[in-house]
Amino acid sequence: MNTTGQYTLEEITEWLVIGLLVTVGVLVALWLGGWLMVFLGKLFLAVAALIVVLLKFLIPALIIAGIIYLVVRAFSKPQKAT
Repeated sequence: MNTTGQYTLEEITEWLVIGLLVTVGVLVALWLGGWLMVFLGKLFLAVAALIVVLLKFLIPALIIAGIIYLVVRAFSKPQKAT
């Protein structure tokens, strides 16, 4: 700023360039953040699909194992003499 309180053309140009650089930096950060979110979304979808596949197998297997356990336990109880 000169003695009359007005900005020079050089100072105005410097502020415009700084503003444009900050704008480009923010846009690059948002772009990288978008790619990160896309990657994390695909990763979470893959983990969810893996959990669904495991549960489709494990729930029937656990039900069958529980039934077998109850049957074996019922037949292995000692008979009371009456």
